[in-house]
Amino acid sequence: MVKLKSVKESNAALKSTVSCQVALFIGATSGIAGHTLAEYARYSERPKIYIVGRNDARLSTIIRDLEGINPGGSYVPIKSEISLLKNIDAACEELEKKEKSLDLLVMCPGYLKLSRVENADGLEETFSLRYYGRMRFIQNLLPLLLSPASSRILNIHGAGHEGRLVEGDLELQRNYSFNQAQVHTATMNTLAMGELASAHPSISFIHAFPGILVTGATKKFAEDWSLPLQLLFHWIVVPIATLVTPGLREVGQRQLFHATSARYPPAQVSAGVALPPCVDVAQGWDQIQGSGCYLLNYDGETTGDQKLLQEYRKKEMGKKVWAHTQEVFERVIKVSASK
Repeated sequence: MVKLKSVKESNAALKSTVSCQVALFIGATSGIAGHTLAEYARYSERPKIYIVGRNDARLSTIIRDLEGINPGGSYVPIKSEISLLKNIDAACEELEKKEKSLDLLVMCPGYLKLSRVENADGLEETFSLRYYGRMRFIQNLLPLLLSPASSRILNIHGAGHEGRLVEGDLELQRNYSFNQAQVHTATMNTLAMGELASAHPSISFIHAFPGILVTGATKKFAEDWSLPLQLLFHWIVVPIATLVTPGLREVGQRQLFHATSARYPPAQVSAGVALPPCVDVAQGWDQIQGSGCYLLNYDGETTGDQKLLQEYRKKEMGKKVWAHTQEVFERVIKVSASK
């Protein structure tokens, strides 16, 4: 476990390490990524931060808060409902008109829901937010991410919770369940990011699990339950979980460490805030130190079922997942263009 003291020291050194970075935060209007955004603004020197959100009032509040944290930064809202791929494309185009490079991409959109609900793209909505939408952002923004000498992608989701895929139904059109969707989105994020990292060694790809936390999304999840289960959740589970899990401030600090520390460099270059004492460069998802793609537990240590991941690496499952992803994109964009 990377000690919280080391995390805080590393974060505090960010201002003296880099300045004027350009960052994009997605799914950061509250919760885990919201606290990560606040910590990034707090410790950055003259950052330019773009924040994607769907609510004007909420975006305005966040920007006022960030200006109070760091008046030297520049904070730009991008209004978008990112459950649909065409809206993601429009948000990316808006950023591309204003910037020629991107140093950091942080993604944590999504919510929990027991039942399958398709959006206008014909995709299960939570699946789209937790996988397809994130990959669309990465694909669209690769030119900007490749412009600096090094850049970093922090994808906050389910590292370490990978499992066996239904290979004939990656999209889970026929085999959907809440648990299977969790497994598929975690595993497909990992495999796709591993595939992309091998092709783009100047970018550090980080898939992180933030821990089991009580957030707005967690509480919303219980809305589908019966009244007795809702009462049990809100009056017993939530108070206990709040006592035994790390606070959101600490989680935000740790995610900032993941996003900026030299512990998690791209494969091609050494980059990031200098390592604290007794902290080494992490092993990548392929068990090679500093290989450019990292699966991180909430405490900054590497995670993942290496037996399963090794099997999938040998089968080149990452290539299959990425090819499937491209097929889904082509299908959705074609249908969207015809409407």
